[in-house]
Amino acid sequence: MTPLIPTLLSLVLVAWSVRTEPLAGSGDGANEVLKHSPPEPQLDGYLNELIENAIGSLIAATPSPEPTGVSLVGVTSQTAPQLTDATTPRGPTTAPPPCPGNQVVLPQGTGEGCGCPAAGMVRDGDNCSCIAGFALQGAAECQDVDECVAELGGACGPNANCVNIPGSHMCSCHRGYLMMDAGGCQDIDECALAAVSGLQACRGVAECQNSPGAFSCSCPQGYAMAGKDCVDVDECAFETGCGTALGNACINTPGSFRCLCLLGFRAQPLACVGPVCADSTVCQDVDECKEKGAVCGDQGVCVNTLGSYTCACQPGYRGNGTHCEDENECALGGQRCDGNARCGNIIGSYFCQCYQGFNGDGHSCYDVDECAVNNGHCHQNCTNALGTYQCQCRAGYLLAQDGHTCKDFDECSDLKSRCEHVCTNTQGSFLCSCRPGYELHIDGHRCVDIDECKIQNGGCSNSCTNTVGGRTCHCAAPLLLHTDNLSCVNVTTCGRRNGGCDHTCTMGAEGRLHCSCRAGWRLAPDLRSCLDVNECGDFTNGGCQQVCVNHPGAFNCSCREGYQVRTDDLAKCQPVCAPPCQNYGVCVSPNNCDCPPGYPGLGCLAMCTPPCAHGGTCMRWNICQCPSGWTGVGCHTAVCELPCANGGRCVGPNTCQCPSDYTGPQCLLPLCTPACQHGGRCVDVNKCTCVGGWQGARCQIEPVQCRKPCLNGGVCAGLNRCRCAGGFTGNHCETAVTTPCVPPCQHGATCSPRNTCTCPEGTAGLRCEKLTCPVVTTVVSMSRAVRKGFRESYVDRCGPLGVRICTKYRINQARVYVQAYRVGYKIHCVQKKKGR
Repeated sequence: MTPLIPTLLSLVLVAWSVRTEPLAGSGDGANEVLKHSPPEPQLDGYLNELIENAIGSLIAATPSPEPTGVSLVGVTSQTAPQLTDATTPRGPTTAPPPCPGNQVVLPQGTGEGCGCPAAGMVRDGDNCSCIAGFALQGAAECQDVDECVAELGGACGPNANCVNIPGSHMCSCHRGYLMMDAGGCQDIDECALAAVSGLQACRGVAECQNSPGAFSCSCPQGYAMAGKDCVDVDECAFETGCGTALGNACINTPGSFRCLCLLGFRAQPLACVGPVCADSTVCQDVDECKEKGAVCGDQGVCVNTLGSYTCACQPGYRGNGTHCEDENECALGGQRCDGNARCGNIIGSYFCQCYQGFNGDGHSCYDVDECAVNNGHCHQNCTNALGTYQCQCRAGYLLAQDGHTCKDFDECSDLKSRCEHVCTNTQGSFLCSCRPGYELHIDGHRCVDIDECKIQNGGCSNSCTNTVGGRTCHCAAPLLLHTDNLSCVNVTTCGRRNGGCDHTCTMGAEGRLHCSCRAGWRLAPDLRSCLDVNECGDFTNGGCQQVCVNHPGAFNCSCREGYQVRTDDLAKCQPVCAPPCQNYGVCVSPNNCDCPPGYPGLGCLAMCTPPCAHGGTCMRWNICQCPSGWTGVGCHTAVCELPCANGGRCVGPNTCQCPSDYTGPQCLLPLCTPACQHGGRCVDVNKCTCVGGWQGARCQIEPVQCRKPCLNGGVCAGLNRCRCAGGFTGNHCETAVTTPCVPPCQHGATCSPRNTCTCPEGTAGLRCEKLTCPVVTTVVSMSRAVRKGFRESYVDRCGPLGVRICTKYRINQARVYVQAYRVGYKIHCVQKKKGR
């Protein structure tokens, strides 16, 4: 028998015992977590499969069909000779030969002479012994050995049941144990068996824990046993889960839970001041106003709250915080300006400005004494008043139109001058003087006649007569007054001094002189002088209708104030109306027109109430002829050919006054305040449509977008704007920031980063100081010479032809080939000017 057969038989028996017998648990289970057998349907199928596999293996392992002894677990069986008690026929008795060892002579008929004295004994050489499982009792009796007796050491070992049978014993393991050939009954790891076989030892998420002879199912952390199943424990139902701090949120998960922060909160580590800090966090409010930037628009103010934020308009604006418009504090009465200040509205605020003549911040204004500083810039006198001041001039001066300068008043130009004769103006005053023949009165204004005849007879040689303002000398007849009007001479003809006549001298027939006067004059009593005839002195008033004005030798008619002389009759007067009467009105008295109906205005002008504005002409009573662009009563209504939209008001010809949110000729264009930036278009009130990737309420947030990639490690930081790494610059970081190389690069080389030189073609060396032949050249000449050395040189010849000759020597054994190359010389040679 192969060694595998007992093991397989043991497996079959154990499987059969597990299948037929209930599993034995260790302990009563009342005081333990929970111990139970695997589910019977699953275990039954598994044991059936195990038995079938074991039987199949047993059959395959059997080498031959010969009867053999089978050793079960704890059972030993050997093939023994079959002993029969059948008596054989006896023959004639003869003396048996002696048997070896403890053998005895067998009865006749057995076919053998000597044998073992008792059944169950086998020969072992010359002696007989009991088969396994029996012990020799006496001389010829084999008695069964009870291997299960504890004194014998327990043939089955611990954790097994021993059943004695004749000649052997049977071992059966306790529930939860499996018979192994060498180790006896060993514990079955039901948890491992279930994992390997795919069976389920414990239900659900219960964890299987093996124990000697049994196993138990327990719930992992986060679960609780409910019957035979593990039920998830909702830790969030207890305050000890995530705590009750503001912002915490507990989310139950199978077997556990998670602590999260509510929206608007963020997990932050606890502040630690000691050497050892707990690895825990706390939910702290997120200040969205700082982290998100302009979340409320341009004129909104972000106010952080626990777990969120709110938007409010800045002072001076009104709205919901995300859409704010300017608040006109001056119109709504929300301003606090002083009574002597004006309120001016501006975007987002207002200002108070004290009226002229007041000083202060606009909220508190006080009167300024302008006269206290430089006399209010007045030329003479300054008088302060509330909010203003007034410049005044002294007597004799008048205030100029600038309100500050005092100009001298020409008192002599006044028709009502106080001087009787001559008035002479002076600065701030005047002086009166008199004509010859008068002297100034003590009052300084009137003139008093001087009696010249009392002073040396007035200078007359004969008689003197005082006149108003002068004197007259007289001569006795037939003497005449000389041309000096002082002395007397004898005149007998008209040829000398006109015969002494004032006007006309004629000689009478008797040879005597006769004087006559022109019209408007009369002969004086001296028969020589002519006296003026006062035509205005009689009752006819000189024929004048109003005023007759006498002149020496004549007169003329004039009119009283408010009248003027008629052009068709110089003796009559007609009233004067200022302004003149129009529209066929008749001037009937000074400044009084008799107007036709419909023209009641001054000067018979049409009168319109309200007056015609904006250059309109009043045609008749309350009828205005309005200029183009105006209409309505008094021409106060402007005409807009295209109507003003969005609440706009027509304030002038084709001119709309738009509200603060719109603009344009017809107030059709919405207005964004502040204006949209970077090419953005205002499509609605304070709503911009951005282009080119710009974002924000006013397209002020620059997009991070570069059409061309940033080079040399640069990072795109804005619209086609790169933030370059150290050592590079340019719009796309394409230019290396170089510093002058020390020592400097030569022969036109460029200085590269890290103090290195980039040499042009034809140069070499750290500073490009070496000249080498270029790769591409033009051979201009070739010659051979015998040289014994090797040399390669670069000869720079900046000659008049402007070429550079590169001479290279190539050695070919004993011969050297000399080649001359022509290359451009622009880098090294000075450019030659033409014409030289």
